Amino acid sequence: MLPSGTVTFAFTDIEGSTQRWDRDRAAMQDAVRRHDALIRAAIEAHGGHVFKTIGDAFCAAFSRPEAALAAMLEAQRALLAQDFHAIDGLRVRIALHSGTADERDGDYFGPAVNRVARLLAIGHGGQILVSGVTAILVQGELPPDVGLHDLGEHRLRDLARPERVYQLVAADLQADFAPLRSLDALPNNLPRILTSFVGREAEVAELTALVEKNRLVTLVGSGGIGKTRTSLQVAANLLDGSGDGVWFIEMAPLASGEYVPSTIAQALGLTLSAEGDPVENLVRAIATKRALLVFDNCEHLLEPVARVIGAILRKAPGVRVVASSLQGLAIAGEVVYRMPSLGVPSASQAARIAPLDAAQYAAIGLFVERARAVDHRFVLTDENAPIVADICRRLDGIPFAIELAAARVRILSPRQLRDHLDERLRVLTGGSRDALPRQKTLRALIDWSYDLLDERERTLFRRLGIFVNGFALEATSAVGAGDGLDALDAFDVLASLVDKSLVLAEAAGDTLRYRLLESTRVYARERLEAAGERAACAARHLSYLRDCFAHAGDRYERTARWPELGEVFVAELEDVRAALDWAIAGGDAHTGGELLAEIRHGWQNLGLHREGIARAEAFLAALSDDDPCLIARIWIVIAFLEGELGRRERGFAAAANGVARARACGERAILASALSLYSFCAIRSRGYDEAEPALAEAEAIAEASVATHLQLLGARARFSGQVGDLEAQTRAYERLRQEHRSLGNTSAALGYTLNLAEAQHSRGETERAIAILRDALDAFRTHSNRLYLTGMLANFAGYLVAVGELSEARAIAREAIQELAPREPESASIAQAMEHLALALGLGGDVSRAALLKGYVDENYGVQGFVRETTETRTFDRLSELLAGRLDPAELARLTAEGRRLGADAAIALALEDPEP
Repeated sequence: MLPSGTVTFAFTDIEGSTQRWDRDRAAMQDAVRRHDALIRAAIEAHGGHVFKTIGDAFCAAFSRPEAALAAMLEAQRALLAQDFHAIDGLRVRIALHSGTADERDGDYFGPAVNRVARLLAIGHGGQILVSGVTAILVQGELPPDVGLHDLGEHRLRDLARPERVYQLVAADLQADFAPLRSLDALPNNLPRILTSFVGREAEVAELTALVEKNRLVTLVGSGGIGKTRTSLQVAANLLDGSGDGVWFIEMAPLASGEYVPSTIAQALGLTLSAEGDPVENLVRAIATKRALLVFDNCEHLLEPVARVIGAILRKAPGVRVVASSLQGLAIAGEVVYRMPSLGVPSASQAARIAPLDAAQYAAIGLFVERARAVDHRFVLTDENAPIVADICRRLDGIPFAIELAAARVRILSPRQLRDHLDERLRVLTGGSRDALPRQKTLRALIDWSYDLLDERERTLFRRLGIFVNGFALEATSAVGAGDGLDALDAFDVLASLVDKSLVLAEAAGDTLRYRLLESTRVYARERLEAAGERAACAARHLSYLRDCFAHAGDRYERTARWPELGEVFVAELEDVRAALDWAIAGGDAHTGGELLAEIRHGWQNLGLHREGIARAEAFLAALSDDDPCLIARIWIVIAFLEGELGRRERGFAAAANGVARARACGERAILASALSLYSFCAIRSRGYDEAEPALAEAEAIAEASVATHLQLLGARARFSGQVGDLEAQTRAYERLRQEHRSLGNTSAALGYTLNLAEAQHSRGETERAIAILRDALDAFRTHSNRLYLTGMLANFAGYLVAVGELSEARAIAREAIQELAPREPESASIAQAMEHLALALGLGGDVSRAALLKGYVDENYGVQGFVRETTETRTFDRLSELLAGRLDPAELARLTAEGRRLGADAAIALALEDPEP
């Protein structure tokens, strides 16, 4: 096992290896082969572990610092004893440092690893450098002929605190070297950073490569995303290649562009002539220099900064520039690098994350690091890791916001902090006292960006705050335009907000979708309220969504393509919820009801049936009786969703209400839809005499749309089955499945796959039903509608137990229960799976548990209004007969009564309990 706890790291590499490879590849191959063998042998001989090699560099970990020191001393001596004259000698530099680090998948991560790499970078070939921490740990453990020479404090290129550096000295090692290549020895004015640099390894490597190949690289991104800290680290990495230095030039304090040339000169220690053009004077002064200039916070002086940098690029060929800004400089030769947020888990990942898994996310690592800085007792635990992960996710991985949040652990627990995130603009304060004013609070940071906008940009920005989960391009004018902002101008203003990093543009298939970071959205909403525009903007937001789904519904009627409708609903779900909440709370119940009526398939597609029903019932209560068409449409939503849940009586009652309202409304399309659902619900309730005339009337008046044709064909298939024509039903379901597949309707095709399997089982072709579901299993497991998966698994378990495959039946039934239990533990779908599981358990001998589960299922079905269909009925009959034959009547009555009293969680735990007899 790799060392853990306090680990001593030993890093090595060959000085000047690139030139040697270029000069004589064959000789270098032989030399490196010998080098690798000697280094590895020395490490392993002293109990070390090589956890990574990069080219000719070794990264090793030791449990004991004295073992690491002995190994590196042995390695250096062994290398010195070799004859490397064929490549003009081979000199290896070595660094040792001790600290704690996170180990994942055989690699180490954290500040200690970064520190030893930085220590290695300042050394010379033949030299062994030891950090101050390791030097303290090996005191009294050094061999008699070995010592540590104090080289003093040196600033490493991680820009954190200086490191006390020692050189290992021994009689047979070289003693004298050039000065260490630390920040103190190379010309620069890079500021000392008092906190560690967490994450960003990939970004720093990518940016370093870009700056080496391009003379101007601009880091753009929202405020607080880490542009300054990252640009400083890139600059530190490039010190060796900048003979005249690396110079940091802060633009934020400047109120006027006229001071830009003098500020640059001051940073470089130059004195400019008072006569002539300051820009020309500056360019002449640096024309022959080989330097890297780092411009920070350029956004408020874009034009003057761009003019100066443009002149430098034209007339000072040895100068390269790194700039950071909310937006690019828009000058020739510029490469724009958009800074991403720190990595965060998704909402589902955050909810169940463990402390060890959390370490892979840079945002969580930053939170923990900063929290420990203010309270050394802070640690991630099983309880608080999901909470911290959620905090970082809701702060969009923005480093500045995370640091402000972490600082609050002095007075708030992680749970309290998360609960106050809706008030983040008041809670996230208390930045460093020596920081710029805008870097003291989250509000001040966003104020800085907002104040740089013109009036049109401010207007659109605050209106875009009404969106909860992003928006499509067309939503910009539909919701953001009006009252001073022209619809066509809105697109240009949106582009400007994207350029200024206040709006993010993200790929969504072959289009772009836009969003505000969560903290920025909270700020925009505050501005929207302050401007008195909230109600008008919410009304436009609601109308836009209503129109959006009406258009999607029209496409669905023409094509029956569920995926397109589902994709729109998935993208807009959170905005739909917000708009419906506003509408029902007194905003506009009529438009909200129209939106609700358009999205019945959306709730079903995501398995959100109960939410859709609850919202529909709320709108029925809010709407007046003089709107029968809309009320009819909402009853249709309820009938559809209740029917999909298997709650037949509720679905039938809702469909009857829908038909009555539709007849009063007088619109044929609404009546046809209501009659179709009515017939469907009547069939399931075995009201054949009512189902047939309703279905015939619907077929007679329905418009010939693709969706209506398929809907009525489905109703006919159901009717055929209920009147006993199972062969006709099977043929119809197969036809429906194929037609939906040809249309690309995966969701509908899977639904009819379930129906087809059930029809085959009803005909006695249970093995065929099993084969159908086996073929579709992967498709169900990857589909977004998890209720489909649960229903399929429940039926599958029933088929398996019917043919005696008890072990697989139990596994499949439990998968169904586990799939839905976290979201809807009381669902009838879970009870279906439990009923089949109970029979499998009873047949296996566990009759007591089977009886308990039967009691729970009976009670659940009664509460939910669920009526058994063929598969459940067959299982119920077999289970009842089995239990009656294995248990005496009193014991059976006691166990089923006890089962009826079980809560959903207890029943689920009982169903999943192992082992089985």
